[in-house]
Amino acid sequence: MNDENQTMIRFIDSSYRTLFFIPDGGTIIVTRSDGGKVKRACTFLDEYHTRVGRETYHICQFAKLMERVGNTYAPEQLPQLPSQCFSILPTTGEIIRIEKGKQGYEKCGFSTDDPQTNRRKADSLNARQRITPQMEAAMLGGAMKGWASPAARVSSYDVRGNPMKPARARSRKPKEAER
Repeated sequence: MNDENQTMIRFIDSSYRTLFFIPDGGTIIVTRSDGGKVKRACTFLDEYHTRVGRETYHICQFAKLMERVGNTYAPEQLPQLPSQCFSILPTTGEIIRIEKGKQGYEKCGFSTDDPQTNRRKADSLNARQRITPQMEAAMLGGAMKGWASPAARVSSYDVRGNPMKPARARSRKPKEAER
């Protein structure tokens, strides 16, 4: 978990959903629509403004620009798993609490009958602790599939918490039979 007093830069999507945080002076990797990657240092200006490379952006302006041109962005360094987080039980939509390293989960007494309301509440509780969708997905994966499994790795998910496709093994050309 990050130091509570460390200045952090929040990155969001164009709907203001938090994607990740990086420390002031940290770097992001921007993946262009053509697959090219560029590294950009970032500077905290205030809660809603940051300098990415040499340009200053409102955080939503940056998100909209990246979406419009088909780019994605992620922290250069993957975050560590938190000691605990909140999530939604996929089968019922109830809010659950997950502890790192502990199999399963604990149901929370403040769930509503509405899964969407529960999702917003879990997101809000996690955001207060700088827990991102990517971290939450890895925590849920660890609680459900085991902490030693790939499902418990932050690297198994994108910044929105969606599972990443495994890297395909490079195909080799079969050797031509000798004549």
